[in-house]
Amino acid sequence: MILTFLGFLARVGVFISSVITIGLNARFYTNRAWSDDLIAYIIAISAFSIVACLVPPYPNFLWDLFWALGLLLAAVFALVVQFAESSCYGFRPENAVNCATYKAGTAFAFLAALAWFASGFFVSAEDEKEAQADSGEKQEPRKKKKIKLLYAAPAFAVYLLDRVPIPNVHVNLLNPTNDSIQFSVLSDIRVPDAVTVNFDSMLAQFFRPETRDDPIPIATVELPKLKFSANQKVTLENQTMKLGDIEQFALLVEDVAYNPRFSVAGQAKTKVGIAGLSTTVDLMKVVSLPGFDNFPNIWVNQIGVMPPDELGNNVYGEVVVFNPAPATVTLVRHVLMCEKGEVTLAVIIANITLGQATVAVNNIVPGNNTFIVRAKLNTADVEANIDKIILAEIPYLREGNVMASAKGVSVVYQGQHLAYWEKAFQSIQVSATRPVKELLGMVVDSGVSFLLGGIQPGEGLKEFVDNLADQILETVRELPEDGVEGYTDNLGALAKLVLRLLTLLGIL
Repeated sequence: MILTFLGFLARVGVFISSVITIGLNARFYTNRAWSDDLIAYIIAISAFSIVACLVPPYPNFLWDLFWALGLLLAAVFALVVQFAESSCYGFRPENAVNCATYKAGTAFAFLAALAWFASGFFVSAEDEKEAQADSGEKQEPRKKKKIKLLYAAPAFAVYLLDRVPIPNVHVNLLNPTNDSIQFSVLSDIRVPDAVTVNFDSMLAQFFRPETRDDPIPIATVELPKLKFSANQKVTLENQTMKLGDIEQFALLVEDVAYNPRFSVAGQAKTKVGIAGLSTTVDLMKVVSLPGFDNFPNIWVNQIGVMPPDELGNNVYGEVVVFNPAPATVTLVRHVLMCEKGEVTLAVIIANITLGQATVAVNNIVPGNNTFIVRAKLNTADVEANIDKIILAEIPYLREGNVMASAKGVSVVYQGQHLAYWEKAFQSIQVSATRPVKELLGMVVDSGVSFLLGGIQPGEGLKEFVDNLADQILETVRELPEDGVEGYTDNLGALAKLVLRLLTLLGIL
C-alpha cells in the first residue's frame, strides 16, 4: 500500500509540529524548576517522531497509533509544564519565559499527536475500503469501544505531587483553641483555560515524616467537595484544622526553630475529576521547607526604657525576625493574645529569668518581619545577679556585643490558656545579639528623653556615652582570663548604681 495524499499531509503535519515542539521545549529545559524529566520526554518523543514519519513502514495503523499515543502523553506533560512552570496561571509568576511561549509549546505537542491520529485514521479508512472491495460487500460500521486510558493517572498524580514545588500562598489563621484552629489558604494559582476540576470530600492528615510508617497526626482537616472552574483561583476558605498529638507538634516546632530545613508530611485520598474524567488518587506528599536555623538573622531594631504602663512594662523595643518560609501567615488581631496581650515570653540572660515580655503578632510574611515588644524588667533580680550577668556577657562584650534570650511562657486567648500552643512555644529559646554601643545609646536616649519631657539629648551626651562604651569594651578585650572576676566586681558595682538611679527617677 502506498501513502495516500491525505496521509502524506498528516505526516507533514507530524514533522512540522514535532520540530517546533522540540525547539520550544529545548528553551523550557534551560528555564526549568522541577520538570526536567517531563520536558526531556517531550523532546525525546518528538525527535523520534520526526524519524518515524520519514522512514518505512509507511501506512500502518498500529505504527501510527503507537506514535499518536506517545505524542498525546507528551502533550499532557506539556500541559502540566505550562500550568506549573509558566506564569500563565500564577504558579510560577517569576518565570523568564512568557506565557504565550508555553502555550505554543503545548499547542504544537497536541498538534503532533493529532497529526499522528489523522494519519492512522486515513490508513484505517483505506484498509476498510480495500476490505470491502475484496469481499464485494458493504461491511457494517465498527462499533465504537470505550478505551480507558486513566489507569495510570493515580500513579502519575502522586509522581507529580512529589516533585512539584510549593507555590507562594497566603494563610490566614484565626480563633485558636486547645483542639482546633480556623484557617484560610489563598493563592494566585488559577485553573487552566477550559478546564473544570472537582474534588470529592476528603480527610487530610498531617504528620512528621519520622512517623510515616505509622502516622501520628499533628493535625487533620475534613474538606468538603470542592469545584474549581476555568481561570478560578484555587482557595480554601473558613476551614477548621483539628489539632492532634501535642508531643509531635512540639517536636515539629523545634524542627522549624533549630534546623535550616524541616519536613512535614500530608496524606489524603479522594476522587479527582478533570474535564469530565475522574479517578481516585491516594495522595502522600512530604514537603521540605526552610527553617529558622536557630534564628541567626534576628535583630533588635530598637530598644528603650519607658515609664511603667498599667501592666508594669518598663521596656519597649522592635525586633526584626527573618522568615525563610514561602508562606504569608496573617493572625487576626488578638488571635494569639487576649485584649490585655498575653503572648508571654521569659527574658533570659546568663540562664537567669530577669523579666517577661509580650509580643504583638499580626502579619508574618516571607523575609523580614518587625514585632513590637513590651517587657517588664525585674530590676531587683537584675541587681541581685549582676555579677553572673556580666560574667556571662564577657565573651560577647569582647566582640562588642551584648546578648539576651527569650523563651515562651504562656499563650492566652479570651482568658483561656492554650496548653497545646504553650507546650510548643516553651520548647524553643530565641537569642539575639546587638552592638553594645548602639544598645546603650538607645537606652540612654530614651531615658533622658523621658526625663526631659520628650526633648532629645544633645550630641555632647551621645559622645560621652560612646566614649564610655569604648573604654569598657577596650578594657574587656584586654582582660586576661584570670582577671575577669575582679573586673566583673567593679563593673557590677557601677551597673548597680545606674539601676538604682534609674529606679529612683521612675524610669525603671
